[in-house]
Amino acid sequence: MSEVTLSQLNNGQVVTLKRGQILILSLEENSTTGYRWSKPTLNTQVLQLKTDELKLANNAGIGSGGQRVFTFQANNLGQVKLQLKNFREWTGEQSTIESFEVTVLVI
Repeated sequence: MSEVTLSQLNNGQVVTLKRGQILILSLEENSTTGYRWSKPTLNTQVLQLKTDELKLANNAGIGSGGQRVFTFQANNLGQVKLQLKNFREWTGEQSTIESFEVTVLVI
């Protein structure tokens, strides 16, 4: 079964996965500015977050951004909204500079 990879370009779309399939979401992030993508709250019976990591470019200098990469696994049949926001956690949701949402159907 192949992995499905999403980016900011997929914002607002509907994605269909099969049970057991892996979903990789890669979003641009510069956490050195204090902004970070939130971990989504999910129905883990349907879609489970497996990993959350920041990947920097090989030649990234101090203060450089990177890609926040979330890996999910489709567990059971169902539908979930995968919603994330890029914000400064300590200042709250009013600091959101970007949001991302897809609907995930597991068949």
